[in-house]
Amino acid sequence: MVEVAKEVAKPDYLSLVNKSGSGFNVSELVDAIVGSEIEPKRNLQKTKQEKTENAISGIGFLTSQASTTQTSFTSVKSETFFEISSSNSSGVTIKATDETQLQAGIRSISNVTTAKKMAFEFGGFSNLTDKFTATLKIDLGKWTKTAASSSANTNSFQSQKTYIVTSPISGDDATAIAAKSSYGGGSPIPANTTFTVTNGQSGTISSASIKEIDVYAFQDADGANVDTVTFTTKSVSEVAALLNAVTGISATTVDTTGEGTNFSIIVTSDNTGADNGFRITSDDDTNDNKRFRTPTLPDASATTNRFSQLASDAAFTLDGVQVTRESNSITDLLDGAEIELKSDFTTSASIGISRSETNIRSTVNSVINSLNEFKAEIDRLTFIDLEGDANGPLALDPAVNSIKSSFKKLAVEPLNGYGEKSIYLSQLGIKTDNNGDYFLDDTLFKKTFSSNPEYFQALKDENLATNTSSATVTKSPFTQIAVGTYTVSKDGAQWKFGDTNLTRFDYKGGSMFTSTTYPGLVIKTAAAEPASFNIYSGQSFSKRVADLMTKVVEVGSPLRNSEETYKTRSADIEERLKKLEEREKLINSKYTEQFGKMEQSMTQFNSTKTLLENFIEAWKKQK
Repeated sequence: MVEVAKEVAKPDYLSLVNKSGSGFNVSELVDAIVGSEIEPKRNLQKTKQEKTENAISGIGFLTSQASTTQTSFTSVKSETFFEISSSNSSGVTIKATDETQLQAGIRSISNVTTAKKMAFEFGGFSNLTDKFTATLKIDLGKWTKTAASSSANTNSFQSQKTYIVTSPISGDDATAIAAKSSYGGGSPIPANTTFTVTNGQSGTISSASIKEIDVYAFQDADGANVDTVTFTTKSVSEVAALLNAVTGISATTVDTTGEGTNFSIIVTSDNTGADNGFRITSDDDTNDNKRFRTPTLPDASATTNRFSQLASDAAFTLDGVQVTRESNSITDLLDGAEIELKSDFTTSASIGISRSETNIRSTVNSVINSLNEFKAEIDRLTFIDLEGDANGPLALDPAVNSIKSSFKKLAVEPLNGYGEKSIYLSQLGIKTDNNGDYFLDDTLFKKTFSSNPEYFQALKDENLATNTSSATVTKSPFTQIAVGTYTVSKDGAQWKFGDTNLTRFDYKGGSMFTSTTYPGLVIKTAAAEPASFNIYSGQSFSKRVADLMTKVVEVGSPLRNSEETYKTRSADIEERLKKLEEREKLINSKYTEQFGKMEQSMTQFNSTKTLLENFIEAWKKQK
């Protein structure tokens, strides 16, 4: 039989401590020994950890402030530096479309006739449920009124006028009309008969039974562009909906009296301008087809069909010059501005464009405040305490100090690309004190506003302009042109934009230039062989600041990389602290075991000592 060895339990050394052993507090002794080895290392790591966490927090504060600053300076572009006014705002208004192109001044406008849409009324429907069947063709084009209408009956007629008989005319009156007009019938002349007086003729009749009427002529804008609408037993409302679906026109029903007994379909053109009318016809000129046509004369079968309004161009006088436009929104007369004609008027009105000192000052103060807010934050984070150890959490961070250096340069670097001369912030009244804080120098501000108010545009607007009125330059939003001055000139047979080649095209008696190096760049000149001229490309101060802030916050920036470094360092410190904790447990157990064994030995020794002493005492008593 094989005897299985029993596992011997390990003594609980701590239970033996301080009972009958050395008399020392072994627990405190172990803690002291362990603490002397672990605590300095732990404290060092915790100090490093605190600094690292403060650095991570500091970068968070800085990126947040950078985002706020970025938003602030991006919004500066939307600020307006101009005051725009109209002395007749109910008749005409003006608004800025591109402040970089605006020119201060006061313009006079008068004799305004607004551009109008064509409106035609199909009237005389007793209800909206009447049913109709027709095939209609809709053309877009221009109507011209060839005769003026009179609202009152008359007994006279004039050469080359068109009239309608309001009540039957007979006898000598009928004969007189037939002799001098296109009417070839006999007597009596029925009501609703139309006739045109022949050339050179005029006269009178005894009965006031005729009325001059409108006559219209239509010029098709595009004969191939014809829409066809076919419907069978459709109600008035349904017919209106079908017409409304046709491109170029809109249609709706109207209760003309408000009593529910007389309805009209009002058809209007979608756009204003004389060329934006419409015509409705049918190959079958009977029944319902005839009902829904736009005739050149009022129709006997539908006498309520009428031209409510002809499409017409806007016409007005601007600074003494006669002007016509298709739309009431006019963007090609004043650079950078849109004129909006609201209503007809004959009197003179003034529209004014001027730079606003109040608006510009407000923007300058906002710029100063935003700059100071960012500066205060980065100064706090990079503060160096020369008298102690209270440095900012990012005082020695190279990425942050690089941002700080770039930020400081903004105050002194010139704004180029706005003309032959550079513009400086100090000229705009934006200066720094001995601490580097920004403030408004009101004297310099007022001086520049008085002499060169256009300089302030460099705060918010990009610039792309020429130094001559005989040339223009534009680019797409995606075309990147570095800040600077570029000369457009001819080098032999090759036109140049700075050092890059241009391709020339004939354009309206002048030239148009494009570039493969700068796609989207277009230069136009009034002359086919223009003299050399300059083009200025400028980046605004706001864009410069916003771009710097973007570099601060974007992924992959030096600051973001620095943040990742700190996070990695923090993770490493956490790992070291965990290892120190594990080592603390290990050596605590080691020393506890060692001192426990010592105490056990001392206890055994003391026990043996006591036993011997007792033997000796007993032996002495036996003697």
